[in-house]
Amino acid sequence: MRTTARTGMLLVAAGIAVALHMPAAHAAELRQYQYKQAFISACKIDLRSDTVRMYWKDEGGKTLGTFARLDEWLRTQKQEIVCATNAGIYDKQYQPLGLYVENGAVLRKLNTRQNAYGNFYLQPNGVFVLGDKQAFIVETSDYAADADYWLTHAHYATQSGPIMVSGGKINPRFDPDSANAVVRNAACIDDERKVILAIARTAISFYDFALFLKDELKCRDALYLDGNVSRMVPTLEANIGPPFGAMIAVTRPLR
Repeated sequence: MRTTARTGMLLVAAGIAVALHMPAAHAAELRQYQYKQAFISACKIDLRSDTVRMYWKDEGGKTLGTFARLDEWLRTQKQEIVCATNAGIYDKQYQPLGLYVENGAVLRKLNTRQNAYGNFYLQPNGVFVLGDKQAFIVETSDYAADADYWLTHAHYATQSGPIMVSGGKINPRFDPDSANAVVRNAACIDDERKVILAIARTAISFYDFALFLKDELKCRDALYLDGNVSRMVPTLEANIGPPFGAMIAVTRPLR
């Protein structure tokens, strides 16, 4: 994976952030933050100029699984990765645990189960939706109640949980004093309606990660994607670890 040579420096309240600016035709930028004891990478995406999609399997029905395989496959389509991360919780067969929509096709159904074990079922959980130059984070119950609307408007979607920030407020189930700190990643939407893919590459609690997303990245809505398995391209550890189910990637034409 090549990164652009246009590199700038930015000081932010959370610590030092290195901004890797993409060419003007593609507004996506990756920034590195230090927040408390955690190192966080965040890719900010402008849906008016950036191409972002979700990927699960190749044409033969085989799970892509890794960024290396996704990059290889995209290059056959004359595309390359700008930034990417895993797209939510999956089962032992690498199938998304909840709703998954790709190119407008529902490949996995909405999971409305509650009171079950695991982060996916922490309430409220929700769906990250990519529409026509728009993105939404919708509670599962609201998505189910308006399923016909979303069926026609969701180009891509992934369900996960819990919702970390909703309407600028942190999930009240999160404990500020929790010692449960692991690697975590999330998708969020900021005040300017831009999408941000963020990953705490070192251990962080739900509350502290949500606080960072809300206060430093100005996210009004944020959905947890997954935990310790999570990684992001481009980072040094991107291809070290187990395979995923689906992935979210920003791409551009291959140079």
